Parts: sequence; C-alpha cells; structure tokens
Amino acid sequence: MRVEQIEVKPSPREEVARLVSAIVHPIAFPLLTLGVISVIATGSVPQAIKWMLVALALVSLPVSVLVSYQVLRGHWTDLDVSVRRQRYALYPFGLACMVALALAYAHFGAPQIVVRASLGVALSNLLDGLINLVYKVSAHATGAAVCATLLWFSAFAWGLPAGLAALAVGWSRVELKRHTPGQVVLGWAVGVLSTLVALHLPLPSSI
Repeated sequence: MRVEQIEVKPSPREEVARLVSAIVHPIAFPLLTLGVISVIATGSVPQAIKWMLVALALVSLPVSVLVSYQVLRGHWTDLDVSVRRQRYALYPFGLACMVALALAYAHFGAPQIVVRASLGVALSNLLDGLINLVYKVSAHATGAAVCATLLWFSAFAWGLPAGLAALAVGWSRVELKRHTPGQVVLGWAVGVLSTLVALHLPLPSSI
C-alpha cells in the first residue's frame, strides 16, 4: 500500500521568519554594518568598499565555503549549522578568520572603529564557541546584537533600525524552532558585551 506524502505549506509567520533570518544573517548583516561604519569613518564609499572586500575575502567567503562544503558532504545538516555539536569545528575556523581580519585591518591602517568592529565580532565568536561546548547559543542573535551596538555608538541614526532588526531576528529564530528564547537572549547578551569590550579596548596609537 502506497502512502502519499502531504507537503505542508509554511505559514505566513514562518515565511516572514525565514525572510528575516536570511536578511539579518550572521555573515551578511555584519558585512553591511561594516560598510556603514566605514563610510562614516572615512567619508569615502570607495574606501568603505575596500574594507568590505577585505572582510569578504578573509571571513565571509571562507566561512560560507566551509559550511556549504560540509552540508554538501552530508557532515552538517543545514546551512545554519543548527546541530550544536556540528559547530565545534565552525567556531574555531570562524575565529581564526576574524583574527586574521583584525590583524589585516590593523596592518593596513583601517579606521579605528573598523578595527574595533572586527575585534568585537572575533570576541563574540570566541564566547559563542566556548558556550557552545555546553549550551547552544543563537549566532543570529549574537551577530545582530554586535551590529546594533556598533551602530548605536558610531552611527546613532542607524542604531535604532539595527536594534529592531536584532529583536526581529531573535523572534524569527524562535518562530522557526531553531532556538529557545533563552538561547536568543544569551546571544544578544554576548553580542552587546563583546562589542562594549571591543569599543573600550586600548589600541596602539598607530591604528
């Protein structure tokens, strides 16, 4: 006897949640934020694009390639790397990429706020990776909170929309059942704390 599989159509809420998660993504949203703070710091769109391309080459592309490769091989279940144990390799790899980015920015004379932004993302990744050893934390919420905090202090007009985006992506992760409310709140806390530390770290005067 053949049993037909009935395809369940996503609800409108789920469709919106998926869209929000895709837009406020921990790879894409920080890159956009970097562009905003770079334009404000340098007053030059070409300069901002240059620093964004460096981030794209050293962080966004390597991490995206790793995740896609692991999913295609069947080692990871999805592009969000939803299974906590599958993130054991992702966090160290991402941290190495982010440290490389921070060093590159410092070496090539990026604006101080851009260097601090890269340090904030690196620190949040480190904390998320340590927490992930015992408890799942929302990387979407962390990344969005980093961006919102950066923009709140460096480009206030962008801070409120970014804060709303962080709240929206937190809702989306719970709606999609990828995280619990506690995991989202923890992600927000990690993002805010990491960014505040990075914004107040003493840096060499040459940067």
